[in-house]
Amino acid sequence: MGKRLKNKKREVNRLYIKTLGCKVNYAESDALANYFKNRGYEIVKEENQADIILLNTCAVTQEAEKNSYKWFNRYRKKNYQIILTGCLIPLLKKASFSLNGQVKILSLEDKQRIVERENLLPSRRRAFLKIVDGCENFCHYCLVGRIRGKLKSVCEEWIIKECERLKNLGIREIVLCGINLGLYGKDIGTSLFTLLSHLAKKIKGISFRLSSLEVDTFSDELLSLIIQLVKDGFLCPHFHLPLQSASDKILEKMGRKYRLKDYERVLTKIVENLPDANIGCDVIVGYLGEEEKDFLFTYQFLAKMPFGYFHVFPFSPRPFTPVYHEKETVSEKEKKERLKVLIGLREKKILEYCQKFFNQVRRGILIEEDIYLTDNYLKVKIFEPSEEVAYLKIKDFYLKDKNFPILLGEEFKGG
Repeated sequence: MGKRLKNKKREVNRLYIKTLGCKVNYAESDALANYFKNRGYEIVKEENQADIILLNTCAVTQEAEKNSYKWFNRYRKKNYQIILTGCLIPLLKKASFSLNGQVKILSLEDKQRIVERENLLPSRRRAFLKIVDGCENFCHYCLVGRIRGKLKSVCEEWIIKECERLKNLGIREIVLCGINLGLYGKDIGTSLFTLLSHLAKKIKGISFRLSSLEVDTFSDELLSLIIQLVKDGFLCPHFHLPLQSASDKILEKMGRKYRLKDYERVLTKIVENLPDANIGCDVIVGYLGEEEKDFLFTYQFLAKMPFGYFHVFPFSPRPFTPVYHEKETVSEKEKKERLKVLIGLREKKILEYCQKFFNQVRRGILIEEDIYLTDNYLKVKIFEPSEEVAYLKIKDFYLKDKNFPILLGEEFKGG
């Protein structure tokens, strides 16, 4: 239970950060943690230890917005002091609560100014490092680019220094994040290709992972470099490539800048060169104009291609987007039915991918007390682990969760 508002002695001292949404939000939360720590706050790991909650919200979908309000109302009712920030802020229904001193708003602009000048205070063994904000694609359904604003890349010199600092802190994996990661450097005269080339030469002894990458940002040169860096052990064999739909008609309606053949070209080249890679994607069902045949295109593509997982979202109109006031063409009932079908397929694909690695050895990083995350994005439980970074022999399923199962393994000492 949070401390009462009248407890003035501790309300500015103990801060718990609750992060919702994407990896960019987690990266920003780690920068905010450093900012508040440098100003006298104690950053705590459990909310019941805190007097004040920093809630970093998400609003990419209608469900995400509801979830952000759920957490906000939960903390408000428990009488925590609250610092509210994140993508919910431009949508905030101020009439739904009283700004009577319990709630302080950290605007997106103020948050961005803080994040730009702060190092990370990692809250886990892996660090999320935001290297580019904003997006210039402006897909017709997407709120995020319209909230986040123009492309803004972090200079390469700072990124390299921060990666070296994180390595010296004991971090063994850095996830490079961005709202549109593949566009890194376009605004400052460089590129993701150049950054990765330099990082690979200068930062040794830790691994890097790429967050979500749009397929239209892959040049042949970049794709070849990424494949080589995975083979060299610098990059993890894990790729998240947003798909949204396998119907070219729907991709055009969405304002996406690629077509299915472009997506398939990138995915096929990765799999041909890196057959163990875990490839995930995002899919929207029930978009405006999506007919049964369009949905079937998506289902069939997901079924035939070697995806290790995918996330599925029902279309929900978002404020500030061109399609917000357009009449929906797919009923809620039909959306739920299509969602259910894809969720069933997703569970099958996840289990199939996991089973490929039974009796194989993968490198993993300890992310929880006894759970490792492998280079190809599998969770593996090890009883009484002895190393933070270890080679793991995967044996079977430990927990068959439909979203992210946990596998059972043992530390592999060779032989």
